[in-house]
Amino acid sequence: MQSSDQSERTSLPQRRYLRVAQALLSEIQQGGWTAGARLPSDRDLAAKFEVSRASVREALFALELSGAIVVRHGDGTYVADLSRGLFKRSGNEIGSTPEHVIAARLVVEPPLSRLLAASPGDLDLDKVQHELDLAARLIDEPAQLPDFVNHSMAFHADLAAMCPNHILSHFALELVEIDRQPLWVLINQIVLQDRENRLKLVNDHQRILDAIRSAGPRGAEDAMRDHLRLNKEQLFPGHEGVEWPGL
Repeated sequence: MQSSDQSERTSLPQRRYLRVAQALLSEIQQGGWTAGARLPSDRDLAAKFEVSRASVREALFALELSGAIVVRHGDGTYVADLSRGLFKRSGNEIGSTPEHVIAARLVVEPPLSRLLAASPGDLDLDKVQHELDLAARLIDEPAQLPDFVNHSMAFHADLAAMCPNHILSHFALELVEIDRQPLWVLINQIVLQDRENRLKLVNDHQRILDAIRSAGPRGAEDAMRDHLRLNKEQLFPGHEGVEWPGL
């Protein structure tokens, strides 16, 4: 049984500016604006999304950090090349790099999955399956990419909250919380703009869940580790990134 504070953390309300940022990113990814195109003014975007100009500015700031746009002060805001944006940040803006986050998840989440598989009958895996089914229905709906990302992140949050080892659960939820921060949500959305990546993600999640249900502890651990290594390759194709001892 998950604690009340863990339950609350798996369903945090979405920030208004994040919804604006996700909507803008979806339009960019669907060809609404091509690389190098100038975005409308803060005032026009605020009117379009029916939010304050402050919310628009926060959304643009998050998009700038994610590498999706380039702000040229005194000139305007322009669409960047999304295929290059992930590798231009130092990582200092958010306190850690994507390589460090994935390395940490590789340490924490596979053994967590092993513990879950030791007693699957005690878990509410139907809830996890529901989130997975919702994501699967959106694979071919690029306009719904923000919702796909949210359901996919909920998969990991729900599993982390169910872990019987509360210390391990806490560590895993802290890592999931990083993925829930605006910049990381947008990074995930950039990676998942490709349909094949969305399909691989859903198939991996289903494999993990099936392994927790019936493949036994070792199978569940291996399924989670394989999934996270695939995530690493999607973020950094052809890059070794950061590996920790034993990984």
